[in-house]
Amino acid sequence: MPLLKALRKPRVTVTRTPNANPSLLPIVAWQDALRPGTWATAWQDDFPWHYVTEEEALDLPVIAGFMQITQSLLLQMPLHGYRKPGPGLPQVPLLTDPPILLNPTPGDARTFSDFIVEYLQDMVLYGNYVAVLGPPNASGWPDLMVPIPVGQWQVMTDGTSGDYHYLINGERFDKARIFHVMMNKSCSNLVGRGALQLYRRLIATSVAAERWAALYYEGGAVPPGVLEHPNPDLTQAQAILLKDKMRQVAMAREWAVLPSGSKLHVLDGNAEESQLNQTRQMNAQQLSMAMGIPGALLGLDSPSLTYRNITDVFQQFITTTVMSYLVPLEQQLSIQCLPRNQEARFFQANVLRPDMEARVKLANEAMGSGLFTREEARAFFDLGAIHFIETSQSPMEGEQAVQEEVTDV
Repeated sequence: MPLLKALRKPRVTVTRTPNANPSLLPIVAWQDALRPGTWATAWQDDFPWHYVTEEEALDLPVIAGFMQITQSLLLQMPLHGYRKPGPGLPQVPLLTDPPILLNPTPGDARTFSDFIVEYLQDMVLYGNYVAVLGPPNASGWPDLMVPIPVGQWQVMTDGTSGDYHYLINGERFDKARIFHVMMNKSCSNLVGRGALQLYRRLIATSVAAERWAALYYEGGAVPPGVLEHPNPDLTQAQAILLKDKMRQVAMAREWAVLPSGSKLHVLDGNAEESQLNQTRQMNAQQLSMAMGIPGALLGLDSPSLTYRNITDVFQQFITTTVMSYLVPLEQQLSIQCLPRNQEARFFQANVLRPDMEARVKLANEAMGSGLFTREEARAFFDLGAIHFIETSQSPMEGEQAVQEEVTDV
């Protein structure tokens, strides 16, 4: 029994080890066009194509489509503040949203759309969004933040104490002043990881296939032919001269006159035989699976999906992938920018709502059961404002008027 009690209550000493490599120097080197080779030690092969820049990644149709679709969905979700009256009670929307929720990064000609686009691009590609919080207002909370581009900030540990601070363009900032949203972070890291780190080989393979495809459609990607010369002692200079003459003939589309004994073997490249199309399609499908976007939204699946199927695919994409970018932002805004009894949330009803027919049906059922009034049902299901419905109407007349107004719309 004493041994059993000792096993049930083990005394384990927990020691926190500071992050061995907390900076973003590899990402900085990766972002630069110079490609100095910072990531070379992480690979066991000597192929140079595993270096991929941000521009090359965004040039891929899968990543570009993922960014555009996700940005469009996020821009349709307004960001609001909610108050928690107490434990177990439903949240109540704030009468006036704080300025930091209306436009977190204000500036000359800067809108909420700019914040969403910058946030999503940094999170998708690098897994980190960093900004410096502005000064506190009269209530003690910031009204704005200043975004910091990737590559201009680092996380530095303070000795062996386990604490850390931020270094932005050589200036030290305490972590309390930094708004840092991360994703795909392990327990031993102080920074997140994005697609350029998690799927770098997969992205590099897609980039290499697209490069080869561009060369193929531009010039065939294979030599136009092989010239066999009978002279076994042909020098390199003579071979270059012969190739130049053959190139001039090919560009001028003239008849070729070959020396005696020479043979010309024409090489005909075929995209199907070289599996170019299959390789590109397979790379796109694998990358879309890694990014978490259904292939139907990118045109990779068969076009047999109906409208209802596409709607279900969109809802699945939002609940399984888009939420992984929304929830960390909501939580970080609630922790650092709002009082303890308030929280920030994206209003998702605009993108998760059904079509007009289904909304009218749900509104009628909600009004018939007494769950919603006519005004509440029209507002909740986004059926438009009430213009000419008399308040003295009966519930059945009100339902009929709602259907008539929706039909008129």
